[in-house]
Amino acid sequence: MPPGAVTPARTARRVARACVIAVVAWATTAGASPSQDLEQVRQSFREHDYESARKLATFLLYPAEKLSQPGDLVEAHVILGASDFETGHRAEAKLEFEKALQIQPEKVLTDMLFSEGAIRLFDETRLDIEARTERDAQLRRLADERERIRKYRESLGVVERRSFGVNFVPFGAGQFQNKQPVRGILFAAGEGIAGGMSVGIFLYLAGKYGFNAAVPPLETPGVRQLQQVEIGAGIAFWALYAWGVVDSLLNYKPRVQIEGDDSLLPPLPETDPKKTEPRKPRPKTSLLHRLHVTPMIAPDSAGIGLTLENF
Repeated sequence: MPPGAVTPARTARRVARACVIAVVAWATTAGASPSQDLEQVRQSFREHDYESARKLATFLLYPAEKLSQPGDLVEAHVILGASDFETGHRAEAKLEFEKALQIQPEKVLTDMLFSEGAIRLFDETRLDIEARTERDAQLRRLADERERIRKYRESLGVVERRSFGVNFVPFGAGQFQNKQPVRGILFAAGEGIAGGMSVGIFLYLAGKYGFNAAVPPLETPGVRQLQQVEIGAGIAFWALYAWGVVDSLLNYKPRVQIEGDDSLLPPLPETDPKKTEPRKPRPKTSLLHRLHVTPMIAPDSAGIGLTLENF
């Protein structure tokens, strides 16, 4: 057999030798402590072997952290983030920087070991964390303030005192005071129409014929008819007025507890003086405030005008 020929025995010896080397290498790696692995991460990063640094750092941090010291964890996250950045994985780098800053917020990178781009991304991550923390704090303060206002409003016990004399005021004043706006509008409209018609006819006849002047015979039937309408309208006015007084007295309560509104709440804290605005006046929502009764007098007639303020 030629001297250089490969025999089966020689092949078996080579395979055995390779297996031994692999086992020894595996045993050496497996026996390395996390601190030794972290040192290897540092060495790979200093040599700009970012792929090896990424793999080793990932092994130390995921799926479970193999480093016990906070400083070692920060360093591993920073080196993994910088290696991610250098290999084009910007989003992953920012995530690792954020994890490092969560453990050590005052951490600062220097250009002695890290590139300018990695330092810039690290600083941007710090600013993002600070902005998010401030925003979350403002949201928590706002939620706490809303909860405080809600509890304060529930604790309000506002008592409204109502005047007994308002029950005898015409045009549905008693109903409006009793928070019965529909009835108040009906009484106000009915009494206004009836009273206005009666007073208007009276003033018309008094202005045309005087109080004691004789009425021409040809105009007597018309005048008598107007007087009948005047008297009937007057009776209707007083009947509606009496009905309104009785209805108002039946529903009258001298003191009523009502729900507090925003005008009774304390002022909100000024979180930003440039954005605070004075509290706006509460709009008129009660029909009693929006309904206006105005007398209307003309040379030959008189009446009462009802206006409802709209907005």
